[in-house]
Amino acid sequence: MATSSSQWFLWTATILLIAVVSQGQLTTDFYDSTCPQAATIVKQKVDEIVNADKSLAAGLMRLHFHDCFVRGCDGSVLLNSTITTLAEKEALINNNSLRGFAQIDDIKTELECACPGVVSCADILAMVARDATVKLGGLSWSVFLGRIDGAASVADEVNSSLPFRTDNFSQLVATFAKVGLDTKDMIILSGGHSIGQLHCGAFFERLWDFEGQNITDPSMDPEFAESLKAQCPRDNPLLFKGADSTNATFDAVYYSDLLTQKGLMDSDVALMSDPLGVEYALKAVQDPYSFLFEFGMAMIKMGNIPASDPYGWRKNCAVIEPRHY
Repeated sequence: MATSSSQWFLWTATILLIAVVSQGQLTTDFYDSTCPQAATIVKQKVDEIVNADKSLAAGLMRLHFHDCFVRGCDGSVLLNSTITTLAEKEALINNNSLRGFAQIDDIKTELECACPGVVSCADILAMVARDATVKLGGLSWSVFLGRIDGAASVADEVNSSLPFRTDNFSQLVATFAKVGLDTKDMIILSGGHSIGQLHCGAFFERLWDFEGQNITDPSMDPEFAESLKAQCPRDNPLLFKGADSTNATFDAVYYSDLLTQKGLMDSDVALMSDPLGVEYALKAVQDPYSFLFEFGMAMIKMGNIPASDPYGWRKNCAVIEPRHY
């Protein structure tokens, strides 16, 4: 548990962050008069979904990430392609990778039955990300609401907006900075990789063909590498591997794995190439409560990235309809 001094620091940080978010006009009580049961409906549905399939918790969290980094937090990741435009979900980095679209649709249907035309798809993603994280052991955080859904979804915008699995530390910092998140935010939010699974292809080069030399990345723990090769044979990069050694629990083990050379993707391992990354990893391992708390604070900050092209509240999260305000 955190010490009393660190608890005081975390409490102070919370007050400051809430003040910043409030200036962005999102509020925790946005639906209190129009749909007071919204948060309860979302939590109940997330509980059902994750009870049926724990691996979906990570997918539901990732939808919020992938939404906010492209056009801001506007629910555009949920939109289907049109005759003229390929949507974000069809972009190479997202296609056959993102999960949870049907589950979000199910939650939206429940909310529309209870409160027609009230809760935005972007707000659903924010609430779902929190509840899915908590369901696997994370600390809860206040979800600020009042986002307006976006008007478009463009696949070509994804690659220039999201971090890549091969990014180095500087590239990660730059990508997060573009949406107003700092280096600490990047390191803490990377802890989202504590849950879920990865295609073996996401770290194929590190495991089998490091720098095109037909070898394993020498920085990877040798025993871990051999174990990984048994789970991810060279001829089958489409198999899945847990994101960390406790991938069904949201915890700080992700950072422990990095510190012991058991990271998977280049972008994960890149955190250990910078003193600040090492510092925060050590802090997370030494004080897991602090990491869980700071992750929630970073999620609040990420969730405050404004929509670049606000449109209205969509009744169907996958389709652009006439404006609803």
